[in-house]
Amino acid sequence: MRTLSEIIVKKDYTAKQKPRPFLDQNNPVIQKGLRLCFIFLLTAAGLGEWKTLNTMLGGLPKAITAGIICMTIAYAIIFPDLKRFKQLKGPTLFYMSLITALLLWSMVIWILNFMNLSSMIRGCSKVIFQSIAILTAVSGVYLFGAEAVDLFAVSMCLANGAIMVLEIPSFGIAASIQSLITCLVTFGEAEGYARNLEIHDITFVFGQLLLYYVAFAPKETPGERKKRWRMILLCTFFFLIGMKRIAIPAVVLFVVYSFFLKNKKFLKPFLILQGLLWVAFFFLYIYGVRTGEVSKIMNMVGIDMMGRDYLWQLVGEHYDFSIGYMGHGFEYVDSIVANWYSSGLINHPYPFHNDILKVFVEMGFLGFVLWSGIQYVIGPIFWTKYADNNTALLYMADLGYMTITYLTDNTAFYFWSTMALRIIVLSYAEKRHQPPKKEIWKPKSRAEMQEQIRSMMQEG
Repeated sequence: MRTLSEIIVKKDYTAKQKPRPFLDQNNPVIQKGLRLCFIFLLTAAGLGEWKTLNTMLGGLPKAITAGIICMTIAYAIIFPDLKRFKQLKGPTLFYMSLITALLLWSMVIWILNFMNLSSMIRGCSKVIFQSIAILTAVSGVYLFGAEAVDLFAVSMCLANGAIMVLEIPSFGIAASIQSLITCLVTFGEAEGYARNLEIHDITFVFGQLLLYYVAFAPKETPGERKKRWRMILLCTFFFLIGMKRIAIPAVVLFVVYSFFLKNKKFLKPFLILQGLLWVAFFFLYIYGVRTGEVSKIMNMVGIDMMGRDYLWQLVGEHYDFSIGYMGHGFEYVDSIVANWYSSGLINHPYPFHNDILKVFVEMGFLGFVLWSGIQYVIGPIFWTKYADNNTALLYMADLGYMTITYLTDNTAFYFWSTMALRIIVLSYAEKRHQPPKKEIWKPKSRAEMQEQIRSMMQEG
C-alpha cells in the first residue's frame, strides 16, 4: 500500500507552467512596454507646457499624444477584444457627443453667417485637439483599465518635475529655492523661478487628481493606501507650486462635498437637480456679467479682476442675452480679442478669462444649452447607469471644481484638463462597472491535500 507522501507526489500541481509566447497580450514584457510608452508619450507632450518650448512650438507638442491613440489601435488589431470595445463604446460616445454637437452647431452658424475660412480653421483646430485629448483618455483606459489614472498622474508629475529642473539653470539653485519658498509662504507672490512654474493647464489637472486621490481613490489594501498617500503628496506639491489661487479653495470645497455625499441614497436625483441648478446659475451669471453686477460683487469683496471686467464689457456689443441669439461659432471670441489688440483697445491679447460667457457668445443660446445640458444634466444620468452613483458623484465633483475655474478662467477647453476629466472618471468607473470576478477552481497545494486526507482518514 502506498504511503501518503507517494499519493501526494504522484501528480505535482505546483509544477511551473510553460512560458507564454511573446505575442500574448498578458506577456509581462508587452504590458510593461505599453505602460512605459504611455508614460513617455504623455510626459513628452506635457513638456510642451514649458514656457520656453510653448513660445516656440505653441500647442504642437500635444499632438504627441496621438501616438497613444495609434498604439491602442495597433494593440486592438493584434489582440482584438470585442468585450472591451463594447464596454467603452458608451463612454466614448458620451464624451464625443459634446464636441460633435458643438462642431455641428458651429458649422450651422458659420454657413448662415458666411464666416471667413480662418475662423472655421481655428474652430476645427480646437475640435481636433479636444478629440485627441478625449480619445487619448479612452485609449489609456482601454489599455490599462482602472490603472490608467495612476499612469496619467505619474506622467503629469514627471512632466512638471522636468520643467522645474529645466528652469533652474536660468535662475540658479539658491535663487530658485528661495523663489519657491517665497511663493508658497506668501500664497502666490511668485517672481522669477516660481513665476515660470505657473503652468496653467497642468496645475488645474493636479487639482483634479488631488480631488480623486483624497476622496475617491481605492484604499482597501496596504498597497492601495500607500500608493494613494504617495500620489496625494506629489499632487499637492505640484498643485501648490502652480499657485492658481482660485483652484485651491475649489478643490477643498469639492473634497468636502464628495465626503459628505458619498454613498448617500438620494445621490442620483440630487446630482441631476444639481446639474439643472448649474445650468440655471450660468444664465444668471451671464446676465450678471452683462449688467456689470458680477464685477460689482467681486470688487466689493476685494477680488482683483485684473482687467477681466474690461474685456467682458467690450464683448457686450457682440452678443444678445436672448433665446434667439445664435452665436458666432467656435473661436470667435479669440478672433475679436486679437482685433481689439491690433486696434489698440487693449495692450496685450489677453485670454478672455470667462469660459461661461465665452461659450455663450460663441455658441449662442441653443449651443450653450447643448454644452451645459450634456455635461451637467446628461452626464450624471449616464454615469449612474453606466457604473454607479459614486462614479456620477466623482464626475460632478470633478466637473464642479473645474466649473469654478470656468467662471474667471479659460479652462473649459484646456487640453490636459479635458483629458484629466475624462480619464479620471472613466478609470474609476472601470473598477465600479466590472462585475464580480468568477471564482476559478485551482488545485489545492500539497500541504492542503495532506491535511485534507489526514482529516478524512481520522474521520474514517
